[in-house]
Amino acid sequence: MRLLLVGAFPYPHHQGSQVYLQEQAVALRRAGAEVELMTYASAAPSQDDPDRWRALDGFVLRRAPDWSAPRSFAAGPSWEKLPADLGVATKLYDAIVSKKSSPSHFDAILTHNAEACVIALGLRALFPNRFPPIVYCVHTILEHELSAYFQTTDLENKNFLHRARSAVGQHFRRGLDQIGRGLDYGLARGSDGWICLTHSSERVMRQASRAPGVRIPPPLPDPTLEPRALREVLERHALTHRGFLLYSGNRDAYQELELLGRAAARARARRTGQARLEIVAASHDAAVLAPGALPDGLRPAHVASSAQMQALIAGARATVVMRRAPGGFPIKLANSLACGTPPIVYLGEEWGLRDGVDAQVADPTRPVESLADAILALERDPARAERLGQGARHRYERAHRPADAADATLTLVARIRATGPRN
Repeated sequence: MRLLLVGAFPYPHHQGSQVYLQEQAVALRRAGAEVELMTYASAAPSQDDPDRWRALDGFVLRRAPDWSAPRSFAAGPSWEKLPADLGVATKLYDAIVSKKSSPSHFDAILTHNAEACVIALGLRALFPNRFPPIVYCVHTILEHELSAYFQTTDLENKNFLHRARSAVGQHFRRGLDQIGRGLDYGLARGSDGWICLTHSSERVMRQASRAPGVRIPPPLPDPTLEPRALREVLERHALTHRGFLLYSGNRDAYQELELLGRAAARARARRTGQARLEIVAASHDAAVLAPGALPDGLRPAHVASSAQMQALIAGARATVVMRRAPGGFPIKLANSLACGTPPIVYLGEEWGLRDGVDAQVADPTRPVESLADAILALERDPARAERLGQGARHRYERAHRPADAADATLTLVARIRATGPRN
């Protein structure tokens, strides 16, 4: 089976969307599929990049033209991504529609992120007889995601002007939610099939689409980390095994790190003499080390490779996943489960997690207080953290094995091929 995976983002990169595409591609190739990739233009990774081989080795990567490369890797809506989307559109036209291409070259196109699906569906509307089936890989639900980039985390400010600005912001975010909902339903109805990551996105897709679809949590390879390598990374950052909590990811506003800083402060104020666990914020972005880059109470740690990040995840007592918007599945969460490190999350049911079994679940309606409670619970009870870690590993084995994800994906594509494109 020949598949084209189209991602509306620069590639390769350490962000979750890129890792999801990467691991889906690797899993499909190992299952016997011929896989090609198409993404935004971006600078090629250094030959010394330790993650380069996995992202690029053996794959044909069709990058958009250099003139379309976005200047920023930040997630979320951005005007500068419009040229990048146009660049992908020209590349997809060359691959599928131009005289040099063949309508039967690919058995299906798997589109990653809404922009990639919009591009593919738009070209198919212009050239309906040239396109193979289009499968929408649903990274998130836009009805919730768009407004998350404008989320206010200053929940306790009672100033009148602040509350007035917040009221205007709420109306604006509700408008974004409506736009996002329209996009969700439009893409669901236009695609020939879909793959989603979470329970809420599955509900939306089944409501909106009559096309075949399936929920497949993001695949992730089994971590291979030698004890010596783990020890060296922890020593480099002056950390002790199971002696810290970890946030791993970027500093974008939608991650709500200000909320984590306030929860950490509340936990500090409620301690009664027990040893405190540091909360480490690890990132591939070296800017995390700049003064003022993080809220007070979070200790920065820069990592240069996925292996180093994996070592920090494996060495932590627990990880902290800040996402409150349903629909997406953070790769950092899948990494935590794979390493057998219990996650602290707000959206347990969304990701198939159970409080007290494989995760410590906080209450998203009481985000600061309940997160402080979760931090203190695992700080005071190392045995509970160990037990939850075992449950987290079991969850990984049940839900995130690459071979299982590839089989489910190829079965879906075969089913879609049997019914033909919906155009």
